[in-house]
Amino acid sequence: MAELCADGRTVFLPGGAMAVVTDEIPTADDPFLQWAAAAARVSGPLATPLFPQEDSELLRRMLARQSAEDLDLTPVHWPESAGPVTLPALAEWADDLRLPAQVLRAQLDGDGTTDEPVPYGPHRVVDLDAEGRITAPGTGVTVRLAPMAHREPSPWADVPAGALEMLSGKPYLSGRIVFSADGVEVGLPAALTNHRHRAALRTHGLRFTSGDDALAATGAERVDEPTGYVDLAYRMDQAGAGAHAVVVVDGPDGESIHLAVNDGARNLSLLGPDGSVLLPATESGRIRLALYPGEPVSVEERLIQIAAASTGSSAAVSTGPSWAETTRNEVALHTWQAADGTGRVMEIIGPAAAVSTHDLGVLAEAAEYLDQPIIVLATERPGRRPAPEQVSLLNRRLFVHLGESVLAGGHDPVPVVYTRASASPELTRVLDEYGAPLVYEAPGLSAPGAGGMPLLNLGSAWTARRPGGSPGGGGQTAPPVVDALSVDLIEAATGLRRAPAFTPPTVPVVSFLSASLTDPQAIVSGLDRAGPALPDQHSQLRDAVHRVPSLAGYHAVLSLAKPLLLDGPARPGGAAGTRGAVGAGGAAGSAAQLGAMAPMLADLAGVSFDDRASHAILAAIGDLIEGNRSADEVTTAIWAFKDDLPRGGAVRANWIRKINALVPLVAEGHREPLTQIQEAIMTCPDPDR
Repeated sequence: MAELCADGRTVFLPGGAMAVVTDEIPTADDPFLQWAAAAARVSGPLATPLFPQEDSELLRRMLARQSAEDLDLTPVHWPESAGPVTLPALAEWADDLRLPAQVLRAQLDGDGTTDEPVPYGPHRVVDLDAEGRITAPGTGVTVRLAPMAHREPSPWADVPAGALEMLSGKPYLSGRIVFSADGVEVGLPAALTNHRHRAALRTHGLRFTSGDDALAATGAERVDEPTGYVDLAYRMDQAGAGAHAVVVVDGPDGESIHLAVNDGARNLSLLGPDGSVLLPATESGRIRLALYPGEPVSVEERLIQIAAASTGSSAAVSTGPSWAETTRNEVALHTWQAADGTGRVMEIIGPAAAVSTHDLGVLAEAAEYLDQPIIVLATERPGRRPAPEQVSLLNRRLFVHLGESVLAGGHDPVPVVYTRASASPELTRVLDEYGAPLVYEAPGLSAPGAGGMPLLNLGSAWTARRPGGSPGGGGQTAPPVVDALSVDLIEAATGLRRAPAFTPPTVPVVSFLSASLTDPQAIVSGLDRAGPALPDQHSQLRDAVHRVPSLAGYHAVLSLAKPLLLDGPARPGGAAGTRGAVGAGGAAGSAAQLGAMAPMLADLAGVSFDDRASHAILAAIGDLIEGNRSADEVTTAIWAFKDDLPRGGAVRANWIRKINALVPLVAEGHREPLTQIQEAIMTCPDPDR
């Protein structure tokens, strides 16, 4: 605490700023305090600057004890006692502190324009007016230098949703620019941006075909070229509350495209297609900015417009349900209104009536307080083994949550699973795959007695299970055992989460999986939304099918459509692709061919979750075309479901019809595999009697 408050030498100034004195606490008429108070008044209300009397070890120890959230709003002011300073010297001090450093323009040695260049200067030298807002270069009352590596680049990441909600729409640090190892944040921190816009991004996605197309689709009369990230932030601030724009940066790895969004307080957020708010750390890459004209619209409306433009459709959302939406239709939903007025939803797999009112209340309170998704695995009788179909649906729902987290930039937490069923090997295997903790009722166990040791009895207690099943040891704290379900136990369970045991699917793969396979237009727009990287990531899609067999339709569709994707865009009538060797005319023809194939693909792949034979056939189509399995292997896989393929029924005939409709439209090299699949279906042995 002494270091946190600089050994009691912290003096609070008007507006929340602080001064740190080196010697004894001075009186109110001390010249240093009077100077610091005057400087604080022209630093504006959007920051809480720190005014050290001098650079000292005391200052460094104090800064080391501050929270990431405090440091994000606390630029450190150049000490008056150090005399005038040049911009390069101020930049060195900021880099040494690993925090933003500020100086009154009157303290600059010269006017700041004749100094040696500051490395990455256009991206880190911020002029601020007397209100603390970013202003035109060379005109500020105060100048702030962002360090090249901030000591706390991810503030608010571990803060409850309620606290983030309190900040929503409130003015934040103007001209905020933070460098990290992964890129550059311009505007609000990632945690605040994701909290505000995650739901809209999850519902509508964000897809740009190219930088040129994205800029043109704004309808802007001109495209500006900011001189750096500081100029970008200034132009967006000048655009006013509610302004939206497209930002394209030419970085070392190609184009980076973001939707720039000002909220009602002119706080800037950058929304990226992969959920990232980061811009590339490039010193000289071209930046382009196009502001959307017209009256302000909501972020959700803007995302719908962008989706419509990228798919060439007047509707942004397909008419058929996506795979994720269909799985959600299989669960019961417990809904309630949170304290902040927002609607909340909790998923229940199994008989919802079997979950007690008390437990539902505790789970809802925990979900709201912790901003934590919870999946309820309900059972009629405590200790009963969960049904296989329950575990299968849980597997699908956990995969959906993982996909939504991928689209949100990895910021969505893995769900906590609650159950009164037994922690069966089938259940724990799924939980371990996804890194999901389990809160469950453990028969024969009681809360700790004397000495802190759990006692065996004939009753039961509640505890949590760490993914992997390790009860403790190796520096890990054993999960608590309590007499009754509680918010504290669920909060303890959230600390047991871990990363999935497998590599999560990429954004292009998840984007494709968000398409409905029952809607032809949705298939086309889903392939387009996934982008040109999807064909190269087909192996990840196949891994997803291995984990969740009901995804096999996507595997088959991508296998059949891949030659057309490599030749041109997925969207019929779109611009020519760049990956194939067929030229613009061939690309347009490929797009038209894909549009013609789409109804047949929907007929082929739009099957129900419980149709295991169809899943096997669709997986066989994808694997045979991709060369993952031989004809004999896929035949054996299809024949394993002979009980679901009766010879005298309509099932076999319907599959032959589906494949026959596709054969004339597919690539020449795909016709033989489809014929082999037909043969495997027709020669399938009779069901066991």
